[in-house]
Amino acid sequence: MPSGTFAGGVRHLRAEWGRWWRTDDLTDTHIAHRILNDQYRMWQQAQQRGRAEVQQNITLLKNQQKQQTYMQMQRMQMQKHGRGSGYGGGYGASPMISYRMMQWASLQMRLGQQEFRHLEVTESMLAIGRGQVRSRRHRTATAWILVLPVLWAGLWWVSTLVALAVTAMTALFFTSVAWAKSRNPAWRRPAVPRLLFVPPNAPAHTELAGEAESEPFPIREAGTNPRQAREAVRLALKKEAAKVSEVLVPEQTTYGWKVPLVLQSGTTGQLMNVLKPLATTLRVGESRILAQPADPDDAALVTLRILTQDPFATPLPYPQRAPGSCSILEPVSIGVSIEGETTPVVFAGQHVIIVADTGGGKTSMVQAIAEYVTACRDAVVVDIDPVKRGLKALAPAAVMMARTAEEAEAVLEKLLERAKARIASMPPTQDIWKPTPDGPAILAFLDEYPKLSKRGKELAVALLRLGREALITLVIMTQDATSDVLGDAIADVPGVRIMLPCRAADVPLVVGRADAVARGWLPHLLVPSPDPAFPADAGHFYCITPRHQQPVLRYVTPLAPQEAARRTGERVAAGLPRLEPLAPHPAVTALATANVPAIARLLLAAFATHSDPEVLTLARLADHLTAADPAVWGKWEGQTNRLLMIGRTLKSQLKAAGLDIPTGRLDATIDPRRPTIYRLADIKDALS
Repeated sequence: MPSGTFAGGVRHLRAEWGRWWRTDDLTDTHIAHRILNDQYRMWQQAQQRGRAEVQQNITLLKNQQKQQTYMQMQRMQMQKHGRGSGYGGGYGASPMISYRMMQWASLQMRLGQQEFRHLEVTESMLAIGRGQVRSRRHRTATAWILVLPVLWAGLWWVSTLVALAVTAMTALFFTSVAWAKSRNPAWRRPAVPRLLFVPPNAPAHTELAGEAESEPFPIREAGTNPRQAREAVRLALKKEAAKVSEVLVPEQTTYGWKVPLVLQSGTTGQLMNVLKPLATTLRVGESRILAQPADPDDAALVTLRILTQDPFATPLPYPQRAPGSCSILEPVSIGVSIEGETTPVVFAGQHVIIVADTGGGKTSMVQAIAEYVTACRDAVVVDIDPVKRGLKALAPAAVMMARTAEEAEAVLEKLLERAKARIASMPPTQDIWKPTPDGPAILAFLDEYPKLSKRGKELAVALLRLGREALITLVIMTQDATSDVLGDAIADVPGVRIMLPCRAADVPLVVGRADAVARGWLPHLLVPSPDPAFPADAGHFYCITPRHQQPVLRYVTPLAPQEAARRTGERVAAGLPRLEPLAPHPAVTALATANVPAIARLLLAAFATHSDPEVLTLARLADHLTAADPAVWGKWEGQTNRLLMIGRTLKSQLKAAGLDIPTGRLDATIDPRRPTIYRLADIKDALS
């Protein structure tokens, strides 16, 4: 463009008009400041509306409180002068109004404490903002192009002299501007709008961005912006001196972010050492950063999962299961994964080990498994706990129970004998026991393994070797998986291994790999909590099953004790599967040779069928008696008074045999219906 000529000035003005029309005179900084100021104005408007609504409700409640107080005083005045009857009720305003006023006042305080947090400006937001400014300019220019000719024509119609004067002044102004631009052809650029707020960190694309230092910031400040999340992770890794060459594009999930990383050097195990300080830098929970190899063919590729919220805040509810509606041969989910997938496991023939610190959620996992087994038509549970209460509300559904080390040893010995008998009874072409309602699979829940006697531990190890084939398996619960505690290196023997919050030393033992932590198995980073009001990571777990071999965080839904008791009572009332009869018990054989009455032999056989428990309910005795002699005991099948009639007949036959055997009632804490029971010791005392 020739300098200092009128024509050059005109061309410069025309070029500036084109830049203004296309919004080329505005930089990304201009647009970013406009967008951020619009965000601030909208936040201010929302705050004003919220404060106005809160104040309106508080005023309304104050008026209601004054009115109620006034009416109460009027009633008291009428009673004082004898013009009222009865009582005036409570004194003062309604407590509900005071409670609501407190709620609104609390909300008013929170609104006053809220600070504006800007949403980072992205490339797409810049494009949209620039388009909005361009559209607004186009509308303004179109309006002036339409209005100015009309105004100019109106001037000529009103006064020719005025029209000539205005036209001359306009031409002189345009000539002056064009001549000035020809002398100084600098592009006009408007000033950047000043930000209406002081941001806690420099927003991108703003004048402050160049002044800010590259300091790590909490990942929550990234909002839903993948670019900002990527930057937060990159700066945090840099601060912790992690050897990462590249942070790839993050993916937002329902729980936070999934961030692919490319290691510069070292191993995934070395990255695991910075997860705890990384959680502090990114301002997330202590156990809220997980890492695992992403590709078996690329050791440098790692997936980092950052949990900004609890992924299991709304767990799946327990499914309703009618008595006998399930099969131990069918898969059942023991929890939901971090990706929202179920965890199906088939427990038939599977030994299980559950490792958890105190408060880690072991009870929730045990009850999840036991609740399903008690709903199966072809499986039963055995409850062994030499220290505590075992299955608790589910205990009445157990076919055998042990609460001391001696009782545990006796029960384990009976289970081992039954396993050997089942294996010996199977034909050569059969590899594994087939469960039925009369020959069910048995899952023995064994808690406090270290408290077993030496003989009890030997029996448990023997059952681990033989039980799978006989479908008599153990569910071992422990706080310590080391061989010093378990007595044998058996932590990685069970086919189903579950790790809730536990010690770091337990992880490689249960997984069965020395580099388990480096591969992403991180249950030792989970935080247990003995306080039910603050569950922390209780119920979070990793598991190894035939279908699940990858380190994926999962969660088991706890079962409320009241619901567990209700389901247990329902299933006991409907009838549980019965263990198949084995060879006669030695005590039964000895008593049979001493002219023991037939009715006593039937009772002893019933106890022997159930492995000689301390007590049997009348319902279980009735089932055995009916199966042994349907003609005598099966006359009342299908009738509502079946147990009443069998109980009366049983008492009359015992009396006729000269046996005085008292009955009792089951403890209400075990079964609230308190069914009638017979004790094995009472029967033997009567016979002796």
